[in-house]
Amino acid sequence: MVLSRLGTKARNEFVVKRARKVSKTGTNEPLVKAASNGDQPKPLAKSADPAFMKFTTYIKKTTHRAVKMRMVGAEREMSELVEDLLSEWLKENDSNEH
Repeated sequence: MVLSRLGTKARNEFVVKRARKVSKTGTNEPLVKAASNGDQPKPLAKSADPAFMKFTTYIKKTTHRAVKMRMVGAEREMSELVEDLLSEWLKENDSNEH
């Protein structure tokens, strides 16, 4: 199937179905989404990647703004920071220690 010939909605549906199919089969092949300009393929969006899940929490608005400003300056996504912090916390609080 040539993704560049599909409309945006159809292309997105194809990518999500492909991600579900790969998730069910358990294969480790990389999931990619065709670039809209036809150049380089883009990584699959986290929202469509079965390895990721949505995580919602409440933090102070001032904290959110300050972190967001620093993340933009560092050209990182806030989800990367949260992943790094939670992974580090898990390492420091290994359940084998208790």
